[in-house]
Amino acid sequence: MTTLRSFLMFYLPLLEPATNVDEDDDDDFLNDTPEEKHTTVVTTRRVLERLAVIYVSQRMAWKLLKDVPKSAVRKSQKGMPTTLYFFKVSRTTFRGHLLGVVAAGLVQTGIEIYRFFARIKDSEESDGVNTKKEAKVLGKKVSGITIRCGASLIFASIGAGIGATLLRPSIGQWIGCAAGDLAGPIVVSVCLEKAFHVDL
Repeated sequence: MTTLRSFLMFYLPLLEPATNVDEDDDDDFLNDTPEEKHTTVVTTRRVLERLAVIYVSQRMAWKLLKDVPKSAVRKSQKGMPTTLYFFKVSRTTFRGHLLGVVAAGLVQTGIEIYRFFARIKDSEESDGVNTKKEAKVLGKKVSGITIRCGASLIFASIGAGIGATLLRPSIGQWIGCAAGDLAGPIVVSVCLEKAFHVDL
C-alpha cells in the first residue's frame, strides 16, 4: 500500500512535461530518487505515529495505529448487517490510513517548498524570477497535493469497505484500500481538470 501511494504521489507527477529544461542538480536529485522519497514517507509516518502516542488520547492513538485488515476480520465475525459492516470497515480504514496519507502529503509539500526557495535563490543570481507568480504556483501545487491526499484517503476508505464486503475480509480490505488509494487522486484530478481546467 505504501509502495502504491509512493508511486501515485511521486512517480506520476514526473510524467508531466517539464516547464524548465535548465533545472538545477537539486531538482534532478529530487526527481530521480523515488526510493529515498519512499523512505522519507515511511520515516515521516513513524514520527507521526510517535507524536500520536504522545499527544493524543490512548484510545485515539490505538485507532490510528490499528491493524485494519485484522480489524476487518474481527468485525466480520460479529455477524453485523452488511451496511453496518461496510461503514465500520470504511471508518476504521480512514483512521488507520490517515497517518500514511498525511506523511506522503507532508513530504511532497516539503519538496515543493524546497523547490520554491531554490528557484527564488537562483533568481538572485540570474535575471530574476517573479516571486509572486512563483508563490501562486506553489499554492496551486500544495492545493493539488492536499486534494489528491484527501481523495486518496476517502477513496481508500470506501474501497476497503467494498472489498471487505464483497471478498474475504482481510484480503478484500487490503485490495480495496490499495485500489482506492491509487484511483482516488486520479479520478478527482481528471474530474477537476475537465470541469475547471485545473491541472493538479
